Formats: sequence, C-alpha cells, structure tokens
Amino acid sequence: MTRIPLVKDWGYIPYLAFASAAILVSIMDFVLLQHLQLQTSIFFLSGIPLLMLALYIRVRARIEVRRAGFESLLSTGRLQIVREHKLIKDGLYKHIRHPLYLGEMMRNVAFPLIFSSLIGSIFAVISIVVLLFRIKVEEKMLGDHFGEEYEEYRRKTKKLVPYVY
Repeated sequence: MTRIPLVKDWGYIPYLAFASAAILVSIMDFVLLQHLQLQTSIFFLSGIPLLMLALYIRVRARIEVRRAGFESLLSTGRLQIVREHKLIKDGLYKHIRHPLYLGEMMRNVAFPLIFSSLIGSIFAVISIVVLLFRIKVEEKMLGDHFGEEYEEYRRKTKKLVPYVY
C-alpha cells in the first residue's frame, strides 16, 4: 500500500472538519436557535430526497471501491494505492470518476437544507471547495499510477455530474 503523505493530501483533515461542522452546526442551529421547529419549506422538502440519494450513492460507491482492492470501507478515507489496485470503470464509475465524493457533497448540503441552517450551508460550501482541491490530488495520483488507462478513462467520463462536469 502506498499512501500519499498528509502534506500532499492536505485536504483530508480540513474536509473532515468542515463536513462535520456542516452537519453538527446545522443540528445545533435547529435545536438551539430554531427550538426544534422544522421549516416545511422548499429547502426542507428538497433536503430529504437529496440526503436519501446521497446515502445511496455513498453506499453503492463504497461497495464498488472494495472491488478496486481496498480491504475495508474505512481504508478508503485516505488517498492511497493498494496492492493489486484496479481502476474501476463500471457501475457508478462508468458515468463519473468520483461518485463517492458526489455523495459526500450531497450529504453535506442536505443537512443544512433539512434544518434550514444558513451557517451550516456555509460550512457545507467550504467542505465542497476543499473536496474539489482534493480531487485534483487524487486524479494526479491515479494518473501517475495507471498512466494512459486513467487518461483514457478521464476522457470518457465526467468528474462529478454525468454528462455535465
């Protein structure tokens, strides 16, 4: 197993901090400032299905990542190349290169929507920006390891949103 040092995978800890803050601050905002009063707005109504879709994408992507050679779901948090690492190009990965990150982003946005938390939304946006920088590091790592196979895969797929981006 070859792990990228935290100096290069600098986004790992800030991402965890901002993503956790987006969720925790949204819940605290709901409990302390909104006094447990759900706002049945378009934000709330869009947040619930967004969260369900995010959870589905995250679970399915993690299952597919196991086929790449990762021994456990916990081992997928850090950027690394594992022994007998395979490039996944089917399932969700047939359409986008980073479905796990897409699910993470959707989840981070869903909580502030559900709990109508502007402060939580700010943390969610920052977590997305950090994750976009981390994707650059990961794509370089995969390109270095898989070479032309990864470059061809990049040309055929979008980064996060099928047919768009």
